[in-house]
Amino acid sequence: MKLREAVVLTALAVLAACGPSPQSSSSEASRRATPDEASSAQTATPASQFVTRAAMFESYQIEAARIAQQSGQSNATKVYAAAALAEHQATLQQLVGAAQAAGMPAPSGALDQNYNAYLDMLRHANAQAFDATYASQQALAYMSASGLYDSFTSTAPDSPLKQWAQSQSQHVHDGITAARQLASDAVAGH
Repeated sequence: MKLREAVVLTALAVLAACGPSPQSSSSEASRRATPDEASSAQTATPASQFVTRAAMFESYQIEAARIAQQSGQSNATKVYAAAALAEHQATLQQLVGAAQAAGMPAPSGALDQNYNAYLDMLRHANAQAFDATYASQQALAYMSASGLYDSFTSTAPDSPLKQWAQSQSQHVHDGITAARQLASDAVAGH
């Protein structure tokens, strides 16, 4: 087995050991959710849970892209991260606007422990494994987010928030393919 393939497999194994895929609330500052926020999330409506988890995904993506811009080894990773940063900043603003239009407060900005663990892994990844770790996390985060969007859009009553989620759903699904391509490019680039 080639070293590059071993690095990718190792990164996937490490990610799998982190526990279930990320799900909860968000922040560019990557602060942790407090016990009060965690208990209120359990009693939240499906719409508010969706907004919290979608905002968390966007905030994780923003912070991960910032880290990748600094630590990425391949040009493919740096280009992907730059595009991801701009895209997820814009999407987070749209989500906040959609939530407020639905009469909901803006999401708190707290990341759950899974997303924080993902960011810690990126911050501490050695240079040789960084691109593979980042690409693997992207694929996993997009898979989790696509499940979130699918669940919300298939069960929520019609509303402007559901319409916004439906308009974003295909893009989230496309993110899985883009992350897989990044993984392939990162392996080929080393």
